Amino acid sequence: MDSLDWISKWADYTPSKTAVVSHESNEMFSYKDLDEYANNLSIHFEKLKLTEGDRIAILAEHGPLYIILLACCQRMGLILTPLNYRLAPFEITHLLEDCNPKLLIYNETFSEKLDYNSCKNIPNQLTLNDVKNLYQEKTLQQHSPLTIKENNPIFLFYTSGTTGKPKGVLYTNKMMFWNSLNTSMQLGITFKDSTLNVLPPYHTSGWNIFITPILHKGGSITIIEKFDPEKTLQLLEDTKTTLFLALPTMLLMMQKTSQFQKVDLSALRYIISGGEIVGFDMVSHWKKHKNIDIRPGYGLTEAGPSITSLHHDKTLEKPNSIGKPNFYLDLKIVNENNEEVKNNEVGEICISGNIITPAYWNNSVETKNKIKDGWLYTGDLAYRDEEGYLFLKGRKDDMYISGGENIYPQEIESFIEQIPSVTKAIVLPIDDNKWGKSSVAFVTSTDSSMNEFDIRKYLKGNLADYKHPKAIFLLSEIPLTSLGKVSRKQLFQYFHSLISES
Repeated sequence: MDSLDWISKWADYTPSKTAVVSHESNEMFSYKDLDEYANNLSIHFEKLKLTEGDRIAILAEHGPLYIILLACCQRMGLILTPLNYRLAPFEITHLLEDCNPKLLIYNETFSEKLDYNSCKNIPNQLTLNDVKNLYQEKTLQQHSPLTIKENNPIFLFYTSGTTGKPKGVLYTNKMMFWNSLNTSMQLGITFKDSTLNVLPPYHTSGWNIFITPILHKGGSITIIEKFDPEKTLQLLEDTKTTLFLALPTMLLMMQKTSQFQKVDLSALRYIISGGEIVGFDMVSHWKKHKNIDIRPGYGLTEAGPSITSLHHDKTLEKPNSIGKPNFYLDLKIVNENNEEVKNNEVGEICISGNIITPAYWNNSVETKNKIKDGWLYTGDLAYRDEEGYLFLKGRKDDMYISGGENIYPQEIESFIEQIPSVTKAIVLPIDDNKWGKSSVAFVTSTDSSMNEFDIRKYLKGNLADYKHPKAIFLLSEIPLTSLGKVSRKQLFQYFHSLISES
C-alpha cells in the first residue's frame, strides 16, 4: 500500500467511515467505496491504453467522481485536468488543444461547449454517466497500481486568467503532501473534522485548501455543485461542518441573507478566506453575530495554496494582514535588485519549498521567468511589519509609476472603501500622455445618489493628489470571474469601450 495513497490507507483503517457526500445526488461514499471505485476505473482506463503522464480532462461540476478520479490518477500516474465549464466554447477548445488529453469526461449539460475542433484529436470521450457505470461495475480483478512518485503531477490547473490567457500549472503529489501538512498544522485538522466545499473543481482552492488535507486526515467532505448563500448556511448547520472555505464575496452574500441570524453554526471551528482582502468589518461581523473566527490567508495556484495564515487571535489586532508564512516553506520579500527589503518596505513575495510548482505546462519561457534558483517569484507585492506580519499591496503588474512616484492601486481602493456607503472599489492603471501612467476607479455603492464628485471630495483630504484616479465610474456591480474574484479583464474592456465611444 502506497504511503501517498491516502484513500486506500483509510479504506483499510476505517472502511465504513463516510468520506464524501454529494448534496445534489444525495449519494454517500465511504472510504472503502472510493477505494473500490478507483480500482474499477483504473482497470477500465488501462483498457483505454491510458499510461503514466497522460491527461484526463473533465468538464463537470464538483462532485464525488472527482475524488474517485484523484485516487485513480494517483495510482496510474495520470494527470487530472479540471476545465472551467463557465468558459466560452472557443476558450475551452484552446485549453483542450493545450493539454492534449487522452480522455475527456464531460457532463452532457455542457456538451454544447464542445465542438468538433474541441474533440477531434481526443481518442477517448465519456459522459459522466458512462464513467459512473464503469466505476460501479463489479469486478474481482485487482488493479496493480504504480508506485506513486512524489514528483509526478497529479493535477494540471489552468489559472483563472483575470488579466490574460490562462496558463497551465502542474501540481505534484509532493506539493499536495506538504501543502496538507502546512494546512493541518495551522488548523489542527484531525479525522473528526469535516468540510463543506462550495468552490469549483478547476481551481486549486477547490481541492487543496480543505479537500486533500481532509482526505489525508481521514475526515469527511460534503460537496455542493453551485454556491448559494442561503443553502450554504443551512448545510453548514445540518452537516455540523467544522472547517469552511469561502471567498470574501461569498461571505458577504451569506451575511446579508435572512438565514444568517437563524442558523446554528456552533460546530464551525474556523472559516478560511482569501483571494481578495478580508476586511476588518467582515471579520468583526462574523465574530460578533456568530462567534466565528475568519482566518485570512494567502496562496496561489503555483504554490501551496496554503502559504500564509493569520491566527484567529490576531484578526482584529492586525486588520488586512495575511498573517505569517506556514511551517514548511520559506518566504522572502525582495526589491527590483533581488535584495531582501527591510520591515515596512514593499517588495515582491518569493516562495521556496516543496510546495511550489516544478513548471508551467508547455511554457518554458514563463517557467524561467517565474522560477529562479528554486524561488517562485509570485508577482504579488507585500511588506512585513516589525512583528513579522505580512500585508499585501497588490500585484506587481498593477503597481504603476506616475510622474516618478510609485503608486499602489490597493492603497487607493482602501481609502475609497472607507466611505460609508461604498461597498467595493477597484483601481486600474492606465496610460497617461502627461504622467506616463494614471488610474481609473470603479466603485459600487448602496447610495444611488452618490457621484464622482462625492468620492473626490472625500479623497481630497485623505489621499495625496497625485494618487487620485483620473476617472471614477459608479457601477451597479463589479464583474467577477467564475471563482468570485474581481475580473479586471472585464473592467479594462469596459473602460476601453467607453474610450472608443467618446
